[in-house]
Parts: sequence; C-alpha cells; structure tokens
Amino acid sequence: MSRKFLALVGLLFAVQGFAQPLSLTLQQAQQMAIDSSYATRDARYNTAKREKEVKEILAIGLPQINGKAEYQYFIDIPTSIIPGEFSPTGEPGAVQFGTKHNLNLGITANQLLFDGTYLVGLKASRVYVDFAEHQTAKTEMDVKVSVAEAYHTVLLAEANLEILQENIESLERTLSDTEALYGAGLSEQQDVDQIKLNLNRFKINVDQTIRFKEISEQVLNFVIGIPLSQEVVLADKIENLVQLSNNQAYLTREPNLNSHPDFLIARTNLELQDLNVRSEKAAYYPSLNAFYTYQDIGQGNEFNFFSSDGNWFPTSILGVTLNVPIWSSFSRKNRVAQAEIGYMQAELAFTQTQQNLELDVRRSRSNYDNAFKVWENQKESMELARSISQKTQIKYSEGVATSFELNVAEQQLLNEQQNYISAALDLLNAKQELDRALNVY
Repeated sequence: MSRKFLALVGLLFAVQGFAQPLSLTLQQAQQMAIDSSYATRDARYNTAKREKEVKEILAIGLPQINGKAEYQYFIDIPTSIIPGEFSPTGEPGAVQFGTKHNLNLGITANQLLFDGTYLVGLKASRVYVDFAEHQTAKTEMDVKVSVAEAYHTVLLAEANLEILQENIESLERTLSDTEALYGAGLSEQQDVDQIKLNLNRFKINVDQTIRFKEISEQVLNFVIGIPLSQEVVLADKIENLVQLSNNQAYLTREPNLNSHPDFLIARTNLELQDLNVRSEKAAYYPSLNAFYTYQDIGQGNEFNFFSSDGNWFPTSILGVTLNVPIWSSFSRKNRVAQAEIGYMQAELAFTQTQQNLELDVRRSRSNYDNAFKVWENQKESMELARSISQKTQIKYSEGVATSFELNVAEQQLLNEQQNYISAALDLLNAKQELDRALNVY
C-alpha cells in the first residue's frame, strides 16, 4: 500500500473523527506505523535536523556579513593632560578631546579562505546525515516487529475468546442434556452442579480475556500511532499468517547483512570516528580568513548627523588574518590521542556488530525451527484432544462415560486449543525475529 493512499485513508478517518472501524492486514498496519508511529516520526525529525546542521556548517565557509550601529553621548568629555612642550604656556595643561555626540555606523564582511577543521567537519556533517538515515531505517524495522507482536497478541486474545465461547456453547448444550437426564432420574445432581461449575469458570475466563483483548487493541493502536479510541478490525487471522510461516526455506535463506541497519550504523560510526581523528589533526594547520570593514563615524556637539551640517568621517579596511598554532602544552596532542582511541573502539564495535548479526541469524533460525516443530506437534495434539472430547461426549450421552470423564476431556481440549494458539503466536513472533535477522523487511 502506498504512502499517499495511507495518508488519504488517515485524512479520511481524521475528518470523520475515526467513527468507522479501520480494517488492517498485518502488512498494512506495519506500513501505517512507519508513516505515523511516534518512533518513526521522531527518527525523521532527527534526520531533518541533521540535514539542517549540514547547511549550518556549510554556511560557516560562506561570506559572513554583520552590521553595527553605536551611539555615544558624552556627559563629560574625556580630559587628557598634555606635556608642557605641547602647551602654549610651556606648562602641562588639561585639554578635552572629542565631541558630545558620536555615531558609528559600520559593516564588516568575513570570508573563510582555509581551515582544515572546517573541511573535515563539513564532510563529517554529511556522514551524520547518513548515520541518522540508518537509524531511521533501524527504527522502522523495530516498529514493524513491534506492530507484528502487538497484532499477534490481539489475534491471540480473539482466538482464545472464540475458543472459550465455543466451549461455553458446548457446555450449555451438555448442561441442558444433563438436566433432562436428571429430571428423568438418569443422572445425579452432582453431575449438573459440576457442569454449572465448569460453565461459570469459562464465563470468568471470557470476562478476563475480553479485558485483555481491549488492552491489547489499545497497545496496537499506540504502536501504530493512531488514537487509542480508534476501532481496528484485524483482517488477517492466525491460521492465514501461520500458513505464510509454513516454509522451511527460511532455514536456508541467505541473510542480507551488508545492508542491515545495525551493520550500516556501525560502519558509519567507524567513518565518523576516522573523521574525528582527521579533524583533531587538522587543528595543527594554520587557518586563513579575509575581512573587509567599512565605518562611517559622525561627530559633533549637536545631534545633526542626518542634516547637511553633519560631520561624517569614513574608514575602510581590507585585510587577511593568518592564525598559526604554535604551542598548546600538548593539549592538541592529547585530543588526537583520544580521537584515535575512539576510532579503535569503533573498530571493535564494528567487528562485534558483524559477529552479533551472524549469531542472531543462527539463533533466530534455531528458534524458528523449534517454534515450527512445536506448532506442528501442538496442532496434532489439539486434533487428538478434539477427537477424545467428541467421543467422550457421545459416551456420556449414552450413559457410558461419567461427568468427571467428560469434564476431564473438555478441559483437556481447552488446554490443547490454547496451547495451539500460543504455539502459533510463538511461531509468528519467531518468524518476525528471523525476518529482522535476515534483513528481509
């Protein structure tokens, strides 16, 4: 489903106040979460912020122009003492220099000509954007897994609710038959009470499952990033999703680790640490800047600068500034050493990430294989329990089996049904983890 279509759907439901149920397959829920979840939106903000930082650093190497306006009013004009040889009387005297009003208007332009740290920093800022994009990809992958787990949990609650309701209907029929047998003197009151007790227990489980289902649905909405009050109908069912997992090709599928977000993040971090070393070494190089300053200074004992009698005295300067690092008391040397240690740590983390990704593939394959075998065995156990329950019901109706045997058979069927649903859920979650390990999202 395209993002434009999902955006249109989101806008439609926003306009309608989310009054209508939203039907979503697992894939649609994952795609919607990529567009609207809190985690992915925050990750995209972070990438956009990094892109602006690149432009900010790029601007440092472009012309910088600043204007300045300064007004001074001298309540007391400064007084200086002049030597006797410069005094008409031959004696030292006090003289005031300056005017009451002074207005200074100026503009300064600076241009960076060369700075090694700037060039390295500019490249590093672009790598930071790549780093943020890889983090966004990792976030999207994690969100897909989280949506799948929440989606599966809701499916589990729905399936358990269906099982409980089916058992309640079966018990109600059995209770009706047992009460009829009791009325005819063919059964005991204890049999009726036992079935009622079982029925009450199932009804309590139904209430608990309904509350669990409601919370699970809200968790799913939260992970997707839609209002908690929005009603979502799950279009996929456990059996359909399990059939998609029923493929042993997963166990031999080659992983795509070189494009895995964790691999790319570790590799990009290694590149950033290398640039950090180069930046610290570049601090040894001189830097060169050009500047131009123009000032117009107005002076007078009257504030008449903007009239024809105003006195203005212009000044303009053009020059360059060369900064040469000479001695930092080993400060720069130690910063370089720290950066080199950071690079070695990044190398270690990169190797560890590669090993961890390969280990994760093996572990996920083993977990998936085990979950698949458990699911197959549990499916067979559920069918056996269903057959036993049906036969016991027939025997009970014929008076051959006791109510205790019927209760045991029904409880056994319920347990095997719930175990089957739980095994299916474990299989689906194992598939999601294997997909993440193989990087097939």
